[in-house]
Amino acid sequence: MSKSQLTRVELEEALKRLIVGQTLRIDPLRRISVKAIEEEANLGDGSAYYYKDIIQKIKDAAVKHTKDSCSVRGNDEQLSKLRSRLGNETRLKEKYRKEVGSLKYQLSKMATEHNQFALIIQQYQHKISELEATNLTSVNFNVNSIKKEKSEDLENKILLGEKKDL
Repeated sequence: MSKSQLTRVELEEALKRLIVGQTLRIDPLRRISVKAIEEEANLGDGSAYYYKDIIQKIKDAAVKHTKDSCSVRGNDEQLSKLRSRLGNETRLKEKYRKEVGSLKYQLSKMATEHNQFALIIQQYQHKISELEATNLTSVNFNVNSIKKEKSEDLENKILLGEKKDL
């Protein structure tokens, strides 16, 4: 057998396998197309176009198969898989939606606490500045009173010193 005849046989067998749903290399639920047959036959893209009769068989099979493939090719099984997957995704979506709600609530509580702490910090900073101001004035007052006392003591000493000299 020549290489051309082997390629033709591989394409025909791949077409038969895809029609029956017992493929080796591709998804058995895949639509019948030239590319699908080439992949199933493990040939390169465009290889089947050298065989016009094979292309016509593929097109005829695709038309025939699409008309009666709704229930024959396992669409019920595929539909049930999709439904279960959809149910699982819906369940996960609800779970994540609840988590998002919970996290948003926690975030709002944390923001409230943050604002309360910021206000408390601001109030304490104000109290500290007031205390520092009163402390400075009392220190200044003490310093002034000490200065006044020292100057009075100095004046008294000077006066006493003058009286001694007299």
